[in-house]
Formats: sequence, C-alpha cells, structure tokens
Amino acid sequence: MMKPLIGQVLVALFLACSAQANENELTERAKRYQEGKLQPDEGVAMALLEGDETTFAAAGRLGKDRDLVDENTLFEIGSITKVFTGILLADQVQRGKASLDDPIAKHLPDSVLPKDSPLASVTLLDLATHTSGLPRLPGNLESEDLDPGDPYANYSVDDLHEYLKNFQETDFEERGKQSYSNLGVGLLGHILERISGMPYEALLTKTILAPLEMDSTFVQRAKGDLPKKSAGRFATGHSEGRETSHWHIDALCGAGAIVSSAADMAKFATAHWNESTPTELRAAMDLAMRETRNDMGLAWFHGDKGYWHNGGTGGFRSELKISPENRTAEIMLTNGAEPPQSTKVEGDFKKISGFWSGTLNANGVELRQFLRISESGQVVLHSLDQALQGIPSTSATFDGSTLTAEFPGIRAKFTGKFADDLLAGEFEQGVTLPLSLKRAEQLPPKLSEFLKQRIDGDISTINGFWSGMIGGKGGLFVILQIESVADAGEAWLYSPTQMPGALSVDQLKIEGRQLELKIETVHGSYEAEIDGKTMEGTWSQGAPMPLKLKWSKSRPEQK
Repeated sequence: MMKPLIGQVLVALFLACSAQANENELTERAKRYQEGKLQPDEGVAMALLEGDETTFAAAGRLGKDRDLVDENTLFEIGSITKVFTGILLADQVQRGKASLDDPIAKHLPDSVLPKDSPLASVTLLDLATHTSGLPRLPGNLESEDLDPGDPYANYSVDDLHEYLKNFQETDFEERGKQSYSNLGVGLLGHILERISGMPYEALLTKTILAPLEMDSTFVQRAKGDLPKKSAGRFATGHSEGRETSHWHIDALCGAGAIVSSAADMAKFATAHWNESTPTELRAAMDLAMRETRNDMGLAWFHGDKGYWHNGGTGGFRSELKISPENRTAEIMLTNGAEPPQSTKVEGDFKKISGFWSGTLNANGVELRQFLRISESGQVVLHSLDQALQGIPSTSATFDGSTLTAEFPGIRAKFTGKFADDLLAGEFEQGVTLPLSLKRAEQLPPKLSEFLKQRIDGDISTINGFWSGMIGGKGGLFVILQIESVADAGEAWLYSPTQMPGALSVDQLKIEGRQLELKIETVHGSYEAEIDGKTMEGTWSQGAPMPLKLKWSKSRPEQK
C-alpha cells in the first residue's frame, strides 16, 4: 500500500474571476467546472470576495441521490488546514508563549526528543516553512492498523512520539531547503497543543473559529467528531468517480483535519482585511502572511497577486487565494478528488522531440527549466534549480504548431508555439508566467550526473511500462515506467487510483535478472527477478507484499 498524501505543494487555481464578476458569471464558471472536471454525483462550491461583497456559486451534488451543493455544504479542506496552524503559531508568538526560533526540543519531553537527537536543532519556523528537512510523512505511518480508506485515523500521538524518538540523521531530506512535509506541520500542530495546554480543536475554536463566527467549521480527528446537525450537509468524497471514506486525522491534525464550507471560508478570508476582526487575531494573521523564507509566510505560499494554499484528502480538493492589499479572495471546494485517470497523447511529436531549455522568472527569482520530449509524445519536466527529478506529463498534444503538456502531479501546464527551434508560450501553476524554450543539444551536466547516480546497470533491455497489482488480484494497481535518457536513465512509479502524478524512483539497480529499486519519499522498495516480459518479486513498505509486473510498450490503463 502506497502512502497517502494530504494535498500537493503546487497548484493552479482553477477559479479565475474578474473583479467585476457577478453571480451569473460565477454560477456559469461553477457549472462549467462541474461538467468539465467532475462526475455527475460530485459538486463544487465557489466564492469570490471583493471588499465587503461576497458572491457564491455552486454546481453538482453532495453525492449520489443527495441534495445540491451550496455555500453551506461541508467539505474536507485538507492542507488549507496548515494556514490555520500557521496563524495559531503566530498567535502564540504574539502572546509571548513561543518564538519562531524556538527549537522544537524546548516544547517536547526529553523522553521523546533527547538532547542528542538530530531533531534538536529544528525550529518552529522550520516546521512552518517546510524547511525542517523532515520527510513528507512519518516512516511508521503504515502498520497493521492502517485503513487504506482512512489512512491517518489510527496514527496516534504515541506513534508520533515513537517516530521522533527513533529519528536518525539519515532520515532527513535536505535541511534548509523547501521540502513539503505533512509531518512537519502536523508536528507543529501537536507542539501548539503542548504550548497552549489545549487540544488543537479547542485552540482553533478559541483563536479563530469563535471570533469569526465560523460556526460550521470543525476538526475531524475521530469518527465521533462530526456534529449531528452537520451530517446532512457533509458532502460525500469521490476519487476517480468512486465514493471515498471521510478522513480522520488525529496526531497530525494540524496538517489537514479541518472541515469547512464556502460560507465559513469566506468569513475567514474577509477577516484578513475587515476592520471588525479582533485586534489580536488580525495581528496573528498579518504575522502569518509576512514573508519569512523561500516566498513563504507561516504555511502561506506567496504568489504574484497575493497568498495561496490548496488542499486535498482522499475524496476532496480545495483552493484558497487571498489578497488583503486588494481586498479580494477566491475559494473553491469540491468533493471530487480526481477524475478517472487516463493518458492522452495526440499528434506527431517527431519534429519537436529532443531537449529544450529555458528560464522562468518567478517574482525576480530565475528558475531554469528543462524539457525532454519523446517521439511517442511524453514530455518530462526538470526544474534545474529545484528538485532535479523529472515530472512526466500525463497529457500532451501537438497539432504541428502548438504543444500543450499537462503535469497533474503538480497541477501545472505548459503551452508553447513552435517556430524556428523555439517553443514560446506560458507556464501555468498557481500563476501564469511566460516561458520560452530553445533546443538543447544535450542534457545539462548537473542533470546528467544526477540521473546517472540514480541508475546502476544497463536498463536498455527493460525500457517501457510494467504494471501489476501490489498484493495480487484485487490489490493496488501500479505502473513502473523505465526510460533510458542519453547515457543515463530515469524511472517512475504511478498509482493512478491514488494520485495523478508519479513518484520518482531514487535508486534502480539491475544486475543480471535481478532488479532492485527504492522510492525514498514513501519509504518503499521493490526487489524482483526479471523473466522476459514479466518481473516478479516483493514490494516492501511496511509489511512485504507480492508484486508481479508485466511489460508493455505504451502506458496501460487499469482494467
């Protein structure tokens, strides 16, 4: 079983309304989104805020044979919870109960975090800005008690303490660099409980929910947390058109456990510029939005026109964008996590196949981008100044003049017109930025060396797609893609029913008929014996499970 995610780091905000949008226009946008992105039993609620005016729109249903969605429908908001956690931290700092530079060891028992722990120097600011080096999820999340449909429900504070107690230096990602961590902000929520002496949900209610009269919003830690009065308004989650369980997040609740409505989220957004917001809360909100590191506040991401965050749980997606300076905000909540996944490749890519390079200018920061385009139509994106691993497209079209490639794993899209060995266009991901790519003759040395370090052995005989079920028939469908690149290579693992993107394989070794691979982000590994067009072995991520894969030239769909 692959480890679940609470949302993604980067996202394109689908709601893009003009400042003069009226209710009819917003309703039409909601209708188009529901019809184009969601299934018939799924719905969307949107809100547009301009100064003192709030416009709501909705389309679709709470679930099969259920009522229509409206602004009072309840959705899991996933990682937008982190923004609330950032404000709670700011409030404790304003009250003098904590400092952003406090090491986390100051607020945890010695029995959990001894003085010689590699975590001793991690600070509260590190946790709030995803620069702690902590992995995305704790390595002991998966156990015999894991419920795949509700993966955080049985992860307790004792489990979290046990993980921290046994943490090793080698468990760190890169310290100081931004690496999105649900574990980090979940731990921050737990530490705030200890600082305040209150459960997270009580602290949230006292600090934010009650002052703003967000009466429908609650924290879903356990199955009994849903207020009876709210049961009829809580939407049914969906992923790939199938109903999902609601998620209950206990020890890591600060990372993604809030349930809210468009109406309540509008109150939250307005409070960032409303004169009636209590002074203490407004000061905490301002501190949380203040840039600290890497274009981030305390859990807020900084964009070119404001501040944003997104969220996702097993069956829900959420998006929030606020500009206090302009007194505007945009909100979108849906109970459809992902559409049925399929790949789409259309066109003849031969004349644009090869390597392409260019530079994005994001708020004055130059980020070098590198694209690999195959004759078969797969586009792979590398951000040379961020994570070097390739992000493969799942949709690419080329009509002879315009290339469009979508990267749902990071909710990004590139569109470029081809002329004279130049692809000139735009890169969309939260904001739209110009991006022009020129042909490149070879891989950049830094990228070439990176890819060589990840592959050990000759993979030319196993290039292609390998698919099968973890655990055998009825298990989790996965696809392993292996690709030679110049004199190096790269591999990814897809789990189409869990996420739209791919997990990059950190190490792949082939020796004779034996294959070994590791994926550090989910603490997973696979060892198998290759026999022609099949490989059979064991997937290890917690309890070992059998996994037999069959080869195909093109990416297969799940039957």
